[in-house]
Amino acid sequence: LHLPAMAASGEENGFALNLHEAKDAGEQVRALSENGSLKTCTDLNLEYGGGVDDGTLELISSCVMLKSLNLNACQQYTDEGLISLAKGCTSLTALSLYWNVKITDTGIKAIVGANTSLVSLRLSGCKHFTDDGCRHVAQKCPALTSLDLTRCALLTDASLHAIAENCTKLHTLLLYACSGWKDPGVSSILERLSSLEVLDLCGSRDVTDKAFEVLHTHPLPLLRRLNLGWCLQIGDPACIAIAKGCPQLRYLYLLGNKQVSSQGLQALSQGTPQLCGLDICGLCLVEDRGMGAMQGLFPHLTLLAKLGTAPNYHDH
Repeated sequence: LHLPAMAASGEENGFALNLHEAKDAGEQVRALSENGSLKTCTDLNLEYGGGVDDGTLELISSCVMLKSLNLNACQQYTDEGLISLAKGCTSLTALSLYWNVKITDTGIKAIVGANTSLVSLRLSGCKHFTDDGCRHVAQKCPALTSLDLTRCALLTDASLHAIAENCTKLHTLLLYACSGWKDPGVSSILERLSSLEVLDLCGSRDVTDKAFEVLHTHPLPLLRRLNLGWCLQIGDPACIAIAKGCPQLRYLYLLGNKQVSSQGLQALSQGTPQLCGLDICGLCLVEDRGMGAMQGLFPHLTLLAKLGTAPNYHDH
């Protein structure tokens, strides 16, 4: 077996190992475990790696120095693997479990409970994750600055209230394609998480203008990216509140929101002068959606989507 090259960050400080898309990722982890190298790994990327199962996670539990673990799209491991991992890995600050459709609250609670210093957690696509698990995450990980709950379809406002109460350091909160959100939950997020820089509420079909009223008294001074695509019940009042409370906004996605009119855009032009990216696809109440008209409202505008585009949260 050909062992992977290890990117050393200083021998005394351990090494980073990138097995992204390696078809034999599980076998390579086993080989490193057998020769004793694995235990000094501090950063392990197994994203889309093959053969990563519960046995692999048990081996990784020997990595007592591990700070960052990426298991994105590794779909063979279960709660049992996360429970094994939690027995040895207790110093994680970044954990990504995207697109595992087997794990439940049981495994997530185990690994999170053992790593209460987490600052970044990605649970996107973990379809069995519930409010009970989310409450546990929020209570155990108050240092979180980035949380991704995209497509966690079982979650409700109970999760948002727990996050708002406990995770007040959050900078990035991704709540895309979760249909369980209501006005009270979203309002609590807007009211309590004053450090937010990125917020994705796309597809929050039951959220109305009322949720955004809190911005008039509790601004989000650092918010630079907001996705409200397909939030079909919001309109001009929400835009007016955003203009009042989000002065640093640079990217705004309003895809499909047929209740937003020129009045809402006019308010945004006055309250968010730094806006440089705007998605207005489907705003049928806005007659002129061309670049010229929009640049008249937003002088810094360089990205205008009229057909709908997916947000890129890594842009600054």
